[in-house]
Amino acid sequence: MKRKIIIIGGGASGLVAAICGAREGAGVTIVEHMDRVGKKILSTGNGRCNMTN
Repeated sequence: MKRKIIIIGGGASGLVAAICGAREGAGVTIVEHMDRVGKKILSTGNGRCNMTN
């Protein structure tokens, strides 16, 4: 039986959780209220997604 995962929030943690779940073979659904996932990540590092700061 294939597991199904619903992730609330499409930020950095939600995207990593989705990737990990998909790698394990689960069906993944991300629920995000913004118009696209990872939007805040794109604004870091002058648009280069620098998450080290």
